Amino acid sequence: MITEFGRTRIIANPRAQSGQGEVAAQRLQRFLSLYLHDADAFDLVFTEKPRHATELAAASTDVDTVCALGGDGVIHEVVALALLPIGSGNDFARTLGIEDWHGSDLAALLSCTKTRVDLIRIEHESGLEFAVETFAIGLDAAIGLGANEVHKASKLAGAPLYVASAAGAFGKSYRMYPMTVTFDDEGPQRLQSIVMAVQNGPTYGSGFRICPSADPADGLLDVCYACGPFPRAKALGIFLAAKQGLHTRFKRIEMRRVKRVAFDLEAPDYPIEADGERVCAQHLDVSVMPSELVVFRPRSAKRT
Repeated sequence: MITEFGRTRIIANPRAQSGQGEVAAQRLQRFLSLYLHDADAFDLVFTEKPRHATELAAASTDVDTVCALGGDGVIHEVVALALLPIGSGNDFARTLGIEDWHGSDLAALLSCTKTRVDLIRIEHESGLEFAVETFAIGLDAAIGLGANEVHKASKLAGAPLYVASAAGAFGKSYRMYPMTVTFDDEGPQRLQSIVMAVQNGPTYGSGFRICPSADPADGLLDVCYACGPFPRAKALGIFLAAKQGLHTRFKRIEMRRVKRVAFDLEAPDYPIEADGERVCAQHLDVSVMPSELVVFRPRSAKRT
């Protein structure tokens, strides 16, 4: 095979981007067959249910590279070595400088370099999870999780999808989230939090620059949090400012860079998400795993 991928398994979410995942996967399959003249160098499998991508990736011990085709959700499940972003958010792909794959030159996939990036480790009472881009608790998590339902109903994607989801989160469900937080080896702090985002890369919500300076290869986690009480109108203005990373100028917005942060939540029903996937827990330990993940990216990719 003429690329660094070796024998490759493509794990695709056929429902990504309103059903375009299956079309994109089949297009990729045809392209590789024609270009590489080696139909045995790769295979294609589709996810059929939530967490199925994790099962498929874990079973892929017979291949050199696992490639995730979908949005941040399927990439979160696979923790992929290569990715083709066709989801609603694509924030991890954006962090790596990979543009939305639709309409792009597929041949660029055959000229890739390996890049090591950090991984977010999430340990809680129900088990262990990992995230590549985002871990969030509170309002921002409610927006991310709500986006899944809004997408099913409206077929919106990208930033408009998350703005539409925010309209619901800023409605009757708007509230504070009391929690005890411990950064690194500091003493615990009792916070009335509204937003708590732990980032490996700069963006979430399809380009909202919540931690503008985050570097996925610096061995650190970037944290953005806001503590209340916070009037709803002011919080909405800060949310909109985050699209361009301008929220950092507001009072009560705190930015930290840490290796570990532990959370003890006052109630078990807080919205929590990791790369857009729901996490159910009350006591969580979130830490960075430096340079743990190897990803492929086209040499022509622009870092954003």
